[in-house]
Amino acid sequence: MAEKAKSKTDVAARAENKGKGQNCRFCGKKVDVVISVSPMGRKKMRRLCCEK
Repeated sequence: MAEKAKSKTDVAARAENKGKGQNCRFCGKKVDVVISVSPMGRKKMRRLCCEK
């Protein structure tokens, strides 16, 4: 069985979860998140790393 989910009040568990998803799954480097604006004015979040 999978272990029980961590509580929202567990600060260490929250910090661990926050650090998990910030590396590229292809190259392992840190992913940069930028906001791009289209010519129509719509904002879009993009994750930049190894251009995959």
